[in-house]
This record gives sequence, structure tokens and C-alpha cells, in this order.
Amino acid sequence: MASRGKKILIRTGVGTSLAVVLAWIVSMAYSSIDGFSVWLPGAIFSVGCVYEVATMQRAVPKALRLALAVGLITGLAPGLVHYFGEQLSLSNPYPYLTRFGILGTYLAAALAFLVFAMLSKAGRSRIALCLGISLWVFAPMTSLAFIWSDYGAHGLVALLVLSKIGDIFGYYVGSAIGKTHPFPNTSPGKTTAGCVASLVVGIIAGGLFAYFEMLPNGALGIVAGLLGGALVNIAAQAGDLFESRIKRMAQVKDSGNWFGPSGGVLDLADSLLFSVPMALVTWPLLFA
Repeated sequence: MASRGKKILIRTGVGTSLAVVLAWIVSMAYSSIDGFSVWLPGAIFSVGCVYEVATMQRAVPKALRLALAVGLITGLAPGLVHYFGEQLSLSNPYPYLTRFGILGTYLAAALAFLVFAMLSKAGRSRIALCLGISLWVFAPMTSLAFIWSDYGAHGLVALLVLSKIGDIFGYYVGSAIGKTHPFPNTSPGKTTAGCVASLVVGIIAGGLFAYFEMLPNGALGIVAGLLGGALVNIAAQAGDLFESRIKRMAQVKDSGNWFGPSGGVLDLADSLLFSVPMALVTWPLLFA
């Protein structure tokens, strides 16, 4: 078994490689004129996440095909709204209402399936779990196109960084000085020191993004950036805990083994499950 130091080194190497790939995707977002290069990677990433959720429930093979089919079909909706948004806005004076309606419908349906999963027998609960997670994953990931549309590539970069930078710093600080574990039954590796470090870094990063105008200047100025960073970080940590809970229900350590100690696709995207909806709801108020 690899030592703790070796695992940290491997995870750092994997993270660096993934950062390079993400930088390439973001570079396409800067040159995009319709947001397709943002929506498509989000949709592909979502397929990987849903696949992992389905394979966690190996006792119900049909759930794999069902979850993927539902996820793929419903995952088209945010993209369609994005690309036909100009036409919709001509007759809809409240374009944000359309987006919130889609996102809210997805998340409400996902919660309904998840509650059903907790209350049902084993076979039905696994199917409901797959359906619930597939809906939940596709909604935020494909809605990244909305962030690009509203705040440009700068705003997209800001959201992605704010969603992940806390996780990175929290991991290293927690590994170095973390002693207490506030969520032993859900995420045993998460420490109080790591959670606090994550939030502090998220707040600072949000303020810096506002200062350097990567986020729009609202009435609150840099304060809006600090608040935006805090809200996104809290949502990102909640997403991490949510995904950890799903893994505990499936009795697996990682969602997959694609990235070694870093886990699978869902392990990398977990923070976005809550941070994207948080940004879509609160950023219009903070950065008007």
C-alpha cells in the first residue's frame, strides 16, 4: 500500500495533468461564439459521472442503461435553452425565470428520486438513486453554458476556480494539521482545519476575482466578490459531502479509479453539483 506522502505526490501529479486539460477547455471557451465548447465538455463529463453512479449499483444492471438514457435526454434541455435563448427572450421578459425553472425542475425531480431511494426496498432504491443522481449531475454541468453566457469566459474561470481551489487547499491543510473530523460517518477524511482553510481561501479568491474584474463590478464592489466566493465555497463543500454520502450508500471508497488516488470523474465534479446552482441563483443579485 502506498504511503501517505506518495499518495499526496501522485494526487498532485494527477491534479496538475487535469489542470492542463481544463486550461485547454477553458481556452476554447474564450474563443467560442455560441458556448458550444462549454456545453459539450459539461455534457460529456456528465455522462462519465452518471456512468460511475450506475456502475456503483452493480446489483441492478438495467439501472445503468436507464440512468444513462434519462440523463442524456434531460441533459439536452439546458443546451437547447441556451442556444435558442435569443428567440425565447423575445417573448419571455424574464429569461432567468426560464433557467431557474429548468434547474429547479431537475433538482426537485432529483430530490424526489433520492428520497424515494432512501424509503424503498433495495432493488427500487438503487434504480431511484441512479435516476436521481443522473438528473442532479446533468443539471449543473450542462448549465455551465449559462455562466459563460452571462459572465463570459472570465466568469466561467472564476466559478471553476472557486469551486475547486477550496478543495485543493482544504486537502493539503487537512493532511498537514487536521486533527478533528466533523463528518466521520459521511466523509471520514474531511477535517475541521481543512473545511475552515477551504472557506478562507474561497473568500479571498472571490475578492481577488472581483478586484481584478474577472467578475462584474456590482454595487457592493469587492464585498460582492467576497460574498460570492464564500457562497460558492460553502456550496462546493456541500457537494463534496453529498457525493461522499452517495458513495457510502453504495459502499464504495471512490466513484471510480480513472485518476488513481483522485478517484473517478464524479469525485472531481462533486463540488460543481451545488456550486453551479448557487452561482446561477446568487450571482445575478451580487454582480448585477
